[in-house]
Amino acid sequence: MDDSEARGPALDRRTVIGGAAALGVVGATAASAEAQAPGAGWEWEPMRWVQICATEDDPGRYDKAFWLGFLRRTRTQGVCLSAGGVTAFYPTEVPHHYRSPFLGGGDMFGELVHEAKAMDIRVLARVDPHAMRADVLAAQPGWVARDASGQPKRHPADPDLYLTCPNGPVTFEWMPQVLREIVSRYPVDGVFGNRWAGSAGICHCGVCTTKFRAASGRAIPAALTDVADPAVRAYLVWDDEVRYAQLDAWNRTVTAANPRAFFTPGTWGRLDPRRLRRTARALFADRQARSGNAPAWLNGRSAKETACLMPDRPVSGIFAVGETATPYRFMDSVQAPTEIRAYLHDGLAHGFRPWMTKFKAEVFDKRWVPAVAESYAWHARHEAYFRNTENLARVAMLHSAQTSTYYVAEPVGGGAGGPQDAQSLRGGSDDAVNGFYQALVEARVPFAFVDERLLEPAAIDRYQAIVLPNIAALSDAQCAALRGYVERGGALVATHETSLYDEWGKRRANFGLADLFGCDFAGRVDQRVPNSYLSVRGPHPLTAGLDDTPRIMGGTRRVHVRARAGGAPAPFTLVPSYPDLPMEKVYTATRQTDTPMVYARRVGKGRVVYFPFDLDRTFWENSTADHLTLLANAVRWASDAAPPLDVSGPGLLDIAYWRQRRSLTAHLVNLTNPMAMRGYMREVLPAGPYEVVLRLPPGATPARVRLLEAEQDARFSRDRDRLIVEVPRVALHEVVAVDLA
Repeated sequence: MDDSEARGPALDRRTVIGGAAALGVVGATAASAEAQAPGAGWEWEPMRWVQICATEDDPGRYDKAFWLGFLRRTRTQGVCLSAGGVTAFYPTEVPHHYRSPFLGGGDMFGELVHEAKAMDIRVLARVDPHAMRADVLAAQPGWVARDASGQPKRHPADPDLYLTCPNGPVTFEWMPQVLREIVSRYPVDGVFGNRWAGSAGICHCGVCTTKFRAASGRAIPAALTDVADPAVRAYLVWDDEVRYAQLDAWNRTVTAANPRAFFTPGTWGRLDPRRLRRTARALFADRQARSGNAPAWLNGRSAKETACLMPDRPVSGIFAVGETATPYRFMDSVQAPTEIRAYLHDGLAHGFRPWMTKFKAEVFDKRWVPAVAESYAWHARHEAYFRNTENLARVAMLHSAQTSTYYVAEPVGGGAGGPQDAQSLRGGSDDAVNGFYQALVEARVPFAFVDERLLEPAAIDRYQAIVLPNIAALSDAQCAALRGYVERGGALVATHETSLYDEWGKRRANFGLADLFGCDFAGRVDQRVPNSYLSVRGPHPLTAGLDDTPRIMGGTRRVHVRARAGGAPAPFTLVPSYPDLPMEKVYTATRQTDTPMVYARRVGKGRVVYFPFDLDRTFWENSTADHLTLLANAVRWASDAAPPLDVSGPGLLDIAYWRQRRSLTAHLVNLTNPMAMRGYMREVLPAGPYEVVLRLPPGATPARVRLLEAEQDARFSRDRDRLIVEVPRVALHEVVAVDLA
């Protein structure tokens, strides 16, 4: 989003940046060079990470020999060690930097740093500045975050602590002293920021209120729930600008102390990858585990989303061995070993370098150790096959931070269920992504993510099709980029309100992609549509597998559209909603209509499929097999090419296809488990056999094929550009590794 896309003074980035500059934090952000070139820095070396997240009472209590032995046998190449911020684990000299009272005359951080460096392990120092104590509040009242009434914000988990303001002196004056001290005193390779942007939410302190008003001309909003409020939008933009400035300031502080070191954030929210890459040389995604309601492919999705932000950076996935994903935060607990391994390996399959985090250096329950140690040792034995250079997927899903942030479906039309509250109308975006994601996993379509802010031809033309699961908020420039992609021969598969809103979540009079869809918005969206159906009018590529039924379930939300002239007959048409009670009245007088419920078109050199209803979201909610078939058919027809990887055999597999310098790898992660969609994995349930067909890239000549989980050579045959491999069995994660001549 550049200046030309901002609407009005409250959202003009130059105005907001000016306000941030008045805060004294922008510095050289706009002019700074990009981070070190891909492949040139030390960050590309480590493939396995361990984080030892210390508590105040760990010095003198934890077993250092245990950790050093664990690092050796797992062949760990990078560690992240608690250094400072809320608590210092070294003898700090920075004023107001609280030292662990259990440290005594020792230096827990320094000891572990030197031990790790002696083992040739890279070290990141973990810092966390989000909380402060009462004595610091008394001495520095301008450091605390304040609520709308001006009162200091207490820490929600520890009432003895207070939340710091992330936009003032703690961030831009005090923390640089801490960073400088750590990097100057110890041979660390970088600094990792946990809660680096604070945890206070909206801060109403004097610094924030003064500088936000200078930037936007507005008062700080009381809440950020109404994204249509210009003050809320202005605040979100201003907050982003301060975060860019913070990253730049902290990174410059670190590199000034050690030119080979850098700062990396643990989270990055809405930050634009173009600007994030100016400082970030590696990304470490902090999605530690899945909750009991999340699917087993969650870590794979996290890997894809992280990689799409900056595909030319190493990406690592932080996974926890404790039960950190529950709302009750059982921090000293241990997850089931099978759940740990399944989560870890699904991330591995999709490009993550694993990063294990252990809360508390003192270890009470060691049942997690074999699971991590065995997976890390296996990964180390086959490390060369995980140094990926290219994702060979040819389908991508669009990742849209602006849809997640600014889109709220307007409660127009109402449908049969009447109007709904705004909160329920926010659920359509991520549920649609989850639904389409699940469908592609079940259909065994290898796919990646592409970011909405990186839509240049060089980034997207490698894909045969891009999926837009209710990507409602798109700018005119983004629509133009997608239009150009189709004109050059690409394909789109879109659902529901895709492109009906601009990048700020304001509804357009018509779809931004109406010319591609072949229909126009008719001014109405039904937000609840019960008991509606689709008439199947095949044969057609989209009706394959459904031609033996006259109709299938419809969606539950519908966009009313007007078809443009000259369109072909639709393979699915509407059976309108009718009563579902009383039983005697459950029938319709309108058994068929000619109202299209899918627009499948050739547009220039490309293809476009548009569903004017929430097919993907409804699939996520109801999991009907007919909707799975329709979503898979749409992607296959749009792609108009044989898939690069085809896997035949039983069960639920999450698959991926990668290239390395001298090899190809096809990953098969076995999610066939009653706990795949809810609950946690208790045991591995092997499945098979499988036939795996890899389409070889031009010039690729296979010399040897191995199965890495089975650790044996594979039986295979070749048919021109097709390599056909027999995989007798997959326990958890089989990798078909093809050495190239």
